[in-house]
Amino acid sequence: MDGLKTGYTAEAGFCITATANINDMRIITVVMGEPDSETRNKDVSSVFDYVYAQYGLQKIVDTETVLEEVKVEKGKNEYVGIVAKEDITDLYNKNEGAGDFTYDVDVDKIKAPLSKGDVVGKLTLKENNNVIKTVDLTVQQDVEKANIFELYLRYLKQIFD
Repeated sequence: MDGLKTGYTAEAGFCITATANINDMRIITVVMGEPDSETRNKDVSSVFDYVYAQYGLQKIVDTETVLEEVKVEKGKNEYVGIVAKEDITDLYNKNEGAGDFTYDVDVDKIKAPLSKGDVVGKLTLKENNNVIKTVDLTVQQDVEKANIFELYLRYLKQIFD
């Protein structure tokens, strides 16, 4: 447990709100109306034990995983990595197994300057060919606009390669 608040009133009995985070899976429990603090504490422990024994959290995509490298028009960097703006996870029942997910990445034509956080496309998450979530995509890092001299040298290099 990494957080809790206990209390007692005649109306509500012994109560607790507790949180725990194991393997990046945060659980919040609320137990109310118990006859004593010992029963209340045992019930919270039982809930945590049950949840962590029965459920798991599958990380599908995180914000650090480069999904594609994309050409940047007029950028100081010719290419930039594309990442999801948010982590995508799935809470699953361990008895049933983790889900089987696929995703499509659709990136717009991108042009410098770009900042990390700028939306440059969409990731469409699917389970059994059914769309279940759409997430914005962004660039892995800021990309400055190239000056005319840098672009001229790049084009000359392409001609001679």
